[in-house]
Amino acid sequence: MDYKIEKKVHSDIGGIKNIVEEILLNIRDIINENTYFNTKLILYELIINGVLHGNQQDANKQISINLIINKSCVIIEVTDEGAGITYKHKAFGDYDFCESGRGLMLVEGLSDKFEIDGNRVTCIQYLK
Repeated sequence: MDYKIEKKVHSDIGGIKNIVEEILLNIRDIINENTYFNTKLILYELIINGVLHGNQQDANKQISINLIINKSCVIIEVTDEGAGITYKHKAFGDYDFCESGRGLMLVEGLSDKFEIDGNRVTCIQYLK
């Protein structure tokens, strides 16, 4: 059941749907429906964040996407060319009036492990 994909894409907000759909097409039969849906949301949120916030929609900059599926988990790693962020976990209600940050909160909630190291976000979903 091992599967690995490595992609580099330009920071084009209009191309995100095609990239995510291409990745999802390859993994649809490998993981269960719930994990598939969570993976879809995580990919969209992280790639959009990388394009908008990390690379500031600079089409000359790239987003790196690594996805690994093995017998125990799905690992998603998305890296942009931005300066990186320091993410501080907040309680759900703390995001009510924030202009940004809810996407990362969603990704953190869908992941069993969630880590941000500068401009790289890594999410792990354990397969049950």
